[in-house]
Amino acid sequence: MRSMNPTILAVFAHPDDDALSCMGTLAKFARENYQVHVLTLTTGTRSNTSVGLVRLSEAQAVAEIVGYTLTQHDLPDGRLTCDIDTVALIEKYIKQLRPQVVITHYPQNAGYGHQDHDMVAAATVNAARRTSCVECILYAEPPVQNWGFLPNFFVDITDYIDLKKHAIALHHSESSKSYMLPDIAAMRASWWALQSHPDNYCDGRSLEPFVMVKGLLGRDTFISSDYSNSEYATAPMTFDEVGGHNVPALPSPHLTSAGQ
Repeated sequence: MRSMNPTILAVFAHPDDDALSCMGTLAKFARENYQVHVLTLTTGTRSNTSVGLVRLSEAQAVAEIVGYTLTQHDLPDGRLTCDIDTVALIEKYIKQLRPQVVITHYPQNAGYGHQDHDMVAAATVNAARRTSCVECILYAEPPVQNWGFLPNFFVDITDYIDLKKHAIALHHSESSKSYMLPDIAAMRASWWALQSHPDNYCDGRSLEPFVMVKGLLGRDTFISSDYSNSEYATAPMTFDEVGGHNVPALPSPHLTSAGQ
């Protein structure tokens, strides 16, 4: 049964995927009292730096600091498939949590990304697109080799970039990998701010990029009939001026639709 607070579900393959892809966004909404859930499907034990189940404990430490609920499964790392069992597992959590927003991997089907990421992306979209509570589906940025990733939706995480860097650093077992350097994540976030609004939005800002797979235009993404008796039911649809373009404003914290 869904909480009275708006709910976000992020579905990823490995214990550090959320930290790299969208930790600033998750932290932002968690601090605004949204119900934020992360579902991790493997323990990441096939990593060449993994020792036992240390990656799970690192992920749990991050969840406690950021303030979201972490659910971990032990499907075979490196061998995930988009089949009826994987789809059904994700669908179970969607029906249980009834999120308005679902976030998952950006699929890199040309072989540039991790095969598990591709399978999780396909299974998550398969489950989420046919569930009436889900009003927004987002692909998060790949941490490396993101050729073909053309975001059309951004979240301003300027106030949370230090927390994101700290969360990445907590994944000590993966720290030898260059894309796990916290400063690299901060550089990417600054670069996306420049790409999103090159005229006036790059100075000191940090953005996380997404590809919107499904979105509902014309009302607040986080409002549904279930909130008819709550404070969210009265939240108006407004517009902000961002970079000289009118864009829809969702409830605090604001999301920014790309003007590209």
